[in-house]
Amino acid sequence: MDDSEIIALFERRDESAVEAVKEKYSAYLTRTVRNVLFDDADVEECLSETYFRIWNKIPPAKPGNFALFIGKIARELAIDSYRTKTAQKRRGSEYELSLAEIGDLIPSEDTADEAVDAAFLKEKISEFLKQTPEKARRVFLRRYFFFDSVKTIAQTYGMSESSVKVTLFRTREKLRKFLEKEGFTV
Repeated sequence: MDDSEIIALFERRDESAVEAVKEKYSAYLTRTVRNVLFDDADVEECLSETYFRIWNKIPPAKPGNFALFIGKIARELAIDSYRTKTAQKRRGSEYELSLAEIGDLIPSEDTADEAVDAAFLKEKISEFLKQTPEKARRVFLRRYFFFDSVKTIAQTYGMSESSVKVTLFRTREKLRKFLEKEGFTV
């Protein structure tokens, strides 16, 4: 079943839409969530919440890129769950490692002004990524959006782990220079 058919099921409020998403995208969503969370129970809970959230968002949303739409929902829920569960206890994860790598480029948003700045920053990062060569952009997104490990990225793109690390480092440096040129202090 293709994505437009799945979206049509959601729009008709047909409960088989959730099963269609599970059948087509469960591995993708599970990997996205597992890159942030460790515990199998937490992963399952997050996936259930993801399906529920998709059900509630379509309609009115009519996503152009369905896979990206549902992946973003799963990712955001996993991050929220991770933050809640690690408030008392810290554990390393691909999420935490990737944040450590890129954290000095991304300011926190504690005030309304900082939230506006963060929205502008998001726009500028998107602009930067559109100018970035496709392979470097894909590697960057796999690491910092999907939180894939360096090893997984290397296997996915047929690269060595050191090549992935160099690509990430160079892309971060280009992003730093781009943001500084755009007026951000990094």
